[in-house]
Amino acid sequence: MAGYAVAAFFAAAGVLSVLWAVFGWLLPVCREGILIYRGSPGPWGFIPVYLWMRSMGLVRCPMLVVAENVEQKQREWLREREIDVCSLSELPGRLGMGAETT
Repeated sequence: MAGYAVAAFFAAAGVLSVLWAVFGWLLPVCREGILIYRGSPGPWGFIPVYLWMRSMGLVRCPMLVVAENVEQKQREWLREREIDVCSLSELPGRLGMGAETT
């Protein structure tokens, strides 16, 4: 009886994984957005998850890390992975907020 429950669980997980992948391929790709992460770019933050999701093709938008006092070594590591870093005061300018539209 327990074997049937385990088999049903794995079958349901497999179906869910296939549906997730199919919907990810069918949904239109939005490349105009930007993902903003406000936090410290440490090893336990969201950045490794973002890099993993980007390598799997699940995320295609660029990432902007808003953090103060980021060391130069961390900035270089993030730049190598095409992740931008800015301070909180630079954020409105980076997003074009307050700019006049023509």
